[in-house]
Amino acid sequence: MGFFSWNCRGCGESMKAPYGLTSEFEWQNHVVVLFEDDEIISGNYDGYGRVGFEEINTDNPECWHQECYREHGEPKQYTQGSEYSSDQGFFYDRG
Repeated sequence: MGFFSWNCRGCGESMKAPYGLTSEFEWQNHVVVLFEDDEIISGNYDGYGRVGFEEINTDNPECWHQECYREHGEPKQYTQGSEYSSDQGFFYDRG
């Protein structure tokens, strides 16, 4: 299985995989994910559906970059799932 990702609910950019990540985008690898049962996980996104050592086992996670999560008041309850990212968290313009 290849790369896949979701877009951040705060800024709309993808959760970035760590491979070839430049310092400009490094903050987009640090994420927070909320689930429908109100479980919350946080850490680095691996590009293959895992945050830290936790697997994202749902089609509807609510995903945030850690910085965006803080800027939006650190919500503790799931509201809605994030959209799948068309750049798959890896195939984006690195400028």
